[in-house]
Amino acid sequence: MKMKLPSLEGAMITMKSDKKEAKRCYENNLKTKRGVCSVTTQPCREEGVTRLEIARERRPEPAKEVLEMEIGGKKFKLGRSLGQEAQDHIAEVIARHMDSFAWSASDMPGIDLDFLCHRLTMDPKVRPVRQRRRKFNDDRRQVIREET
Repeated sequence: MKMKLPSLEGAMITMKSDKKEAKRCYENNLKTKRGVCSVTTQPCREEGVTRLEIARERRPEPAKEVLEMEIGGKKFKLGRSLGQEAQDHIAEVIARHMDSFAWSASDMPGIDLDFLCHRLTMDPKVRPVRQRRRKFNDDRRQVIREET
């Protein structure tokens, strides 16, 4: 099994794997909250730095102050940290490509609603069951507290 993807430097990365590894990756992906896998060339854990701190450094933060603009009858939010020239340019691009944005499922003809809409297949007669609380020893609890 081969997968090709672009790297951050612009080069192509080729990943080779077998069926067992692909299945293990798929199962691990199902366990995570987000369906995103990241490949890094650096070690995940530097001395004295937790994974959470590393993740916060890489994750972009949403703009704290936003400017609401109405373009073509629709509202958009732009960060106030952008200069006036950048705001005008973004507004111009949005206005020019207004037909590319979908505001509802009816704006996307040709896409099957079974694919588009999420449904939980639950029996309405069955009562939900709360999972039992997991108990961890003191060391594990401390690590969990530091990471969350």
